[in-house]
Formats: sequence, C-alpha cells, structure tokens
Amino acid sequence: MIWLPLYGLFYAMVTLYWARIAAQQNGDYQTFFSTAHSLAPWVSALVLAGASLSGWAIFGGADEIAQRGFGLSAMLQAGIVLALPGVLFFKRLWFVGQRLQLSSQAEMLRMYYGSEFLVVFSTIVAVLFAVAFAGLQLHALSGVVQALSGGAVTAAVAGVGLGLLLFGYVVIGGMRAVGYLGAMQAVLAAAALVGFAGFALIDIGGFGALNAGLAGLASDPAQGGRFMVAGVIQFTEGLGRPTGAVSSSTAVASLSFAFALMGFQASPLAAKIVLSTRSARGFAAGQTWVMAGVFGGLVSVAMACLGAAALVRPGLSVGGLLASVSPWFAAWLFIGALAGVQLMAGLGLLTAGEALVRHIYKPWFHSALDRKATVTVTRVVIGLLVLVSVGMQILTPVTLSVLGALALPLTFQLWTPLLGMTWLRWITPPAAVTGIGFGIAGVLLTEPFGFAVLSFLGLDLPWGRWPWTIHSAAWGMAANMAAVLLISAFTQRRGFGADATEARRFLADTLRTSPRAKALSATAWAVMLAWGFLAIGPGLVFGNAAFVGMDGRWLVGMPSLWAWGLLFWALGLGLIWFLSYKMEMASPVDTGFPAYTPPPRLRRDQRTAEAERLRVLVLTGAVAFSLIVLTALSFGG
Repeated sequence: MIWLPLYGLFYAMVTLYWARIAAQQNGDYQTFFSTAHSLAPWVSALVLAGASLSGWAIFGGADEIAQRGFGLSAMLQAGIVLALPGVLFFKRLWFVGQRLQLSSQAEMLRMYYGSEFLVVFSTIVAVLFAVAFAGLQLHALSGVVQALSGGAVTAAVAGVGLGLLLFGYVVIGGMRAVGYLGAMQAVLAAAALVGFAGFALIDIGGFGALNAGLAGLASDPAQGGRFMVAGVIQFTEGLGRPTGAVSSSTAVASLSFAFALMGFQASPLAAKIVLSTRSARGFAAGQTWVMAGVFGGLVSVAMACLGAAALVRPGLSVGGLLASVSPWFAAWLFIGALAGVQLMAGLGLLTAGEALVRHIYKPWFHSALDRKATVTVTRVVIGLLVLVSVGMQILTPVTLSVLGALALPLTFQLWTPLLGMTWLRWITPPAAVTGIGFGIAGVLLTEPFGFAVLSFLGLDLPWGRWPWTIHSAAWGMAANMAAVLLISAFTQRRGFGADATEARRFLADTLRTSPRAKALSATAWAVMLAWGFLAIGPGLVFGNAAFVGMDGRWLVGMPSLWAWGLLFWALGLGLIWFLSYKMEMASPVDTGFPAYTPPPRLRRDQRTAEAERLRVLVLTGAVAFSLIVLTALSFGG
C-alpha cells in the first residue's frame, strides 16, 4: 500500500500531463478526432500491436494455458494471425481514406456501400469493445487491486478510480492523447509481460525446471490431454450441453479461434488508428517486425512461460505473482498491465463516442451541430460509456462477460465489406449488408447471449456454445460468406455511388501489382495455405508428436506443441515479411493525392424530420427502459 499508490499517482500524473499537451496541440477541438491525420507510423505500429495483444496476452492467454494447457495451440500464433489482416487491409484502407478525406470506419462504410445498417453495426462493435471487452479486463485489474491492498481498497472503488483516469485522458486529449500515450502504454505492457514471465521462471527455478514440471504433468494420464490437440474436430452439440464436447482443444477450435482474433484488425478501433496515420510507409514494418516479430514473439515465449508456470504451480498466476514479488516490483508490473488494458479501452471509448455522435446522432438527429459542439457532446457520451462499463463491472459482471464474448466474433464479420472495399470488387452493397446480417445471426446463435435471449422468449436451441468445437466467429462467417456469394451473383448490375466509384478507380490506378509480385502470387497462396494448415489448422495434430522421441520423451526438452508453435511463429514471421514486401501488400508507395471534389449534392432542410426522429428515439428509449424494469421486477431481479 506504499509502492502501488506512488506508482499509480506517478502514472496518473504523466497520463494527464500528456493529455493536456495533446489538448493544446488539438486547439481543444479542431483535431480532437483524428490528430489531423498526423500520427507517426511508428506510433501507429506500437498502438496497433499494443491494443491487439497486451491486456489479452497478460490475462486471457496466460490463463487459458494455465487452465487448459497447450491444446488451443493457435494462441501461440496470435502475433501472426493478427498481422495477416493488417497486411491485407491497412495500406489500401489508408489510401481510400486519404483520397476521400475520411477518418473512421463508419464513414468509409457509409461512403462505399451507402448503408446505414453497416454504420450502426460498426458503432455497436465499437461500443462492445469500449464497454464490455475492455470492461472485463478492467474488472480483472480491479480485483487485483483489492487483493494487493488486502481488501483496504475494494474492487468497486478500484474500478471507479481506473474508470475516472481513463475518462480523464480520453476526453482531454482525444485521439492525439490516445495515440501518443498509447505508444508508451504498449511499451509498458510489453515490459510487464516480460517481467511476469521472468519472475515466474525465477520462482519455479528456471526454464529447465519449468519443463521438468510440465513433463511430470504430461506423464499423468489424467493431465496428458493438456499437451495434445484433441483431434481435428468433434461432432458434438457444443459446450454447455449434456452430450457436448469433451474438449474444446481441437484443431478446428484453434483455427476458428484464430479467425476470432483476426477480427480485431477489421474493427473500427484498428481503422481509427490507420486513418489517423500520416503516411502508409510504416504499415509493412509495423505488421512484420512490431506485430508479428516483437509482440508475436512475446506471446509465443513470454505469455506461454507465464501460463505454463501457472499450469505447473497454480500460485504463479498473475495475481499470485503480484502478491509474492517485492512490493515495488509488483507495483511496476501492475502499472504495466494497467497501461496495456487502458490502451485498448481508451481507443475503444474514443472510437465508440465518435461513432455514436458524429455518425449516428449528428446525421440523423442534429445535422446543424458544429464541430465544437460535436466534440463537447462526444465527451459527454464517453463519460456515459465509462459510467456504464464501471456500473456493469460492479453490478452485472456476468452480463459483462457475455457481451464481451461477442466483440471479436462480431467484428470478424466486417471482413466481407472490407474485402469488398479493398480486394474483391465483385462484392455488391446488397451482398455486403445481407452477409453481415447472416453473420450476426450465426454468431448470436452459437453464443450464450443468443441462448439467453431465445430462452427468455421460451425457445431452446438443440446445440450449445461452439457446436462441433467451432468458434462462433467461424459459424458467423460461414453464414456471412454464403449470403455474400449468393447475393453478389444476382446483384452484379447494381452500381456504386460516385464516391465509391472514385475509390475503386483510385485503388486500381494507384496500387497496381508489379510483374514480379504477380509472378509470385501462386507461390504466396501456396505458402500461406500451407502455413495456415500446419500452424493453426488441421495440421496441428502433427504437432502432438513432431518433437516426441520413440521413448515418449520430448526431443527438445519442452512440450511438442509448444515447440511446434515456436517453429511456426518463426516461419509465420517470414510469411508476413514475404506478403508485406515481396507481394507488395503493405510495402511503401510514394504517390501524390490530387484534390478530389465530390459531385455537388442538394442539401434539404432536415430539421422537421430530425425533430420527429428524436421524438421517436426518446419515446422508444422510455418504453424500452420501462419494459426492462417491469421484467426485472416480475422475475424478482
């Protein structure tokens, strides 16, 4: 209770100081949302990597290994699978955004597809990340504070304090504070992950002692399944059913889990960073060396060491380590974990607040709102989002968990409209919209949230969570792609708007593939499919025995699946380099941006319609709130 408050106070002071500097550079509101598209490429690379991996790797990934072992082996490839969509999308999205002067994913979807449904869906995803996904990690940190203080500071008080700090620097500094503080937070989080892994290894007696402990567990028939992939697939009803899956650690479970992770790079949070960057020159290096290289290596080595140590000795979990190391080391590790979580939470809050105000409230209900008033309303909305998140952490943590589980699989459904915008020109607006609708249904019908809603309506599905051990992200994408392929085949004559046509023309003229890259395209597909099959797909079953001798001992002194994961992380790094540079998917391009003048549009007076929409919104909200209260009282809630 001495070092933790001191470190926390110092961290808060630095955070708020830089938020104030950012506010001064913003001119208070002029560049609040996008920093005038001036983020340095190295800052964007750090923020993207830190937001994608830091908090999840320290808490979720390490805990998964501690509880279930190495069966869900795709976790070790998190850095690679998160870099792949960055290589595919970031460069092309940045060029579209620069050409049409766009600063958010919602703007891009509205411009390209002319769909308000896609704008609303992107906003909902941003809100889920800001309130639920980040809220889960902040809730875990609040519990750690309570444990470290011996109960002197309750989890509720800690949650309120962490929420206030988060609210303070986001509303003061905007995107500039989120970006430049995010770079510092990413470094702190990476250092904390290394620190946790280092202390775990020291406590257990070194890397050799760790693997000796793992070998002892593997020799126990009751524990041996933690070091094996349980086959390619299990045709069961899913988790939570009486005849459900015996294990979720199948190769297909790993593959579909990797799909869910890929969703983050298609999220409005990642797009916000990409579109706020001043140059596309850093995307190749960022995705190759920062995301796949440094942070991917931290996941494959440091996170795995931390989880494996807790698997051998449960007291070496994150909370156990913080309680056992020197107080000032514990405070430093906690601040690093806090920085990683707040990085993603702050980015989510800003993105969600902007989407709710600039892309929903303003165009639908108050088009006359000027920029200064827009920033003010956004700050109020961010405060409300923080209040909701903290309230759910304290009052309804189970609901928070259920909603948080939807964030990644729902975000993965955005792959189809983004592919249509960047690579697959045959995806039409009706197909993209319909595909997202089917994808949402596929996710909800294989997640507890959908079960709870249907159960309330008196319906019961004949399967549980993740039937056939396939993650909900993959079920949603299967429905999504089926709808996209079918609808696109029948709507090819449907044209695009003027802005979308300009974006398509500009990409086709500017980012032409060189003859060398075209010659390597077949090789690229073959290498990528082979890596995916062996590293995160059905080929994972070969990892069960790839590094096991005839006598049953591990040939390299560590679990075969862990060694398999390290091997394919190194090969995956080469794959990302090959796609980024040799295939020119993310390589730097020097080109100018001639001025684009959109065609003139007649602006009609929308004040009467906006007032009517606002009245309907208020009445609908009041009725919904009343029904929720009555339902809760009726069931004794």
